[in-house]
Amino acid sequence: MGFYLRSLQRLPSLQATMYSNAANVVMTGALGRMLYGEPIGPRWLLARLGHLSYRLIIAYDGTDYCGWQLQPSAPTVQRALEAALCTVLRTERGVLGVRAAGRTDSGVHARGQVVQFSCNKDLDVSKMPYKLNSVLPHDIRVLRIHRTAPDFSVTCSALGKCYHYSVTNSEVHDPLRNRYAMHVRKPLDLAAMREAAAAMVGTHDFTQFSNIGEEGGRPRKRNPVKTLRRVDVVKLEELAPGALRIEVEGNGFLYKMVRHISGVLMAVGEGRLPPATVTRMLEVGSNAPPGCNGRYRGYNVAPAKGLCLHEVFYDPRVDDPSTILYPDLLHDEYGRLLESIPASDDDE
Repeated sequence: MGFYLRSLQRLPSLQATMYSNAANVVMTGALGRMLYGEPIGPRWLLARLGHLSYRLIIAYDGTDYCGWQLQPSAPTVQRALEAALCTVLRTERGVLGVRAAGRTDSGVHARGQVVQFSCNKDLDVSKMPYKLNSVLPHDIRVLRIHRTAPDFSVTCSALGKCYHYSVTNSEVHDPLRNRYAMHVRKPLDLAAMREAAAAMVGTHDFTQFSNIGEEGGRPRKRNPVKTLRRVDVVKLEELAPGALRIEVEGNGFLYKMVRHISGVLMAVGEGRLPPATVTRMLEVGSNAPPGCNGRYRGYNVAPAKGLCLHEVFYDPRVDDPSTILYPDLLHDEYGRLLESIPASDDDE
């Protein structure tokens, strides 16, 4: 410390910086508002120290992307978003720590994907969507941006997610929905589909409704027991002739789980499987290989293009920068977690 202070005496510019920073720390109230537009407090200090956390709500058409997650030499949503953030914030990708609530698969869309990043700027959140959208590709849009609690985790803080799967049930497929909906020519029995859907609601082992083990990369330990709050089959004739939507909401999802659910429900609707099949698959659970070979069981896994991550649910407190979300866990002096909390294993 003594060496540091002696150096400051010889370097007027550093000395001025030290005095300026010291003055910034002690100024509060009206003076803080005059100089910085807000009272000086923890959020202001976090911004100066480079630990402010933000979350984006984004929408994208996943047709031309190889999923969310960054891949070498492949177009991904993460790559495009990080490039936009680096341009607008004038920073490098490595310092942003970009993470998403759900790692959507190739061709999967999102209307309510949530993305977290950190930076050393106290951003004007009202202007950031416009700035980012001005440099993003036309098929990715930032809808909103919020400051978050310092220990917010985009995956671990999520309370649940809602996915939509779109179907066109008609003799001729609507070409305007070709990128976003699966076409089923045979008339679907909605009553049978809803009966099968009702059996999925609740807490079950969904191993048979997944591609566990086919995620690629290093194998991860997954808990196949998930709780679905609702599985609805909704008719949307006002949108397009024969338009249907399967809505699935739950606390977590296995790899391709919603696409398996949608494939089974359409097989039930076509009469290829009875509704009771769902109950039997849930009873089998982990006592048989996962349902990745579902085509041999009377259904096909629904294609990616019909799937959309509609919404991710959080406690409203996550957008309060002065809140500590996990007071019982260890934090550093900036409010960031020093120990892990259970993570979501969603991969759709």
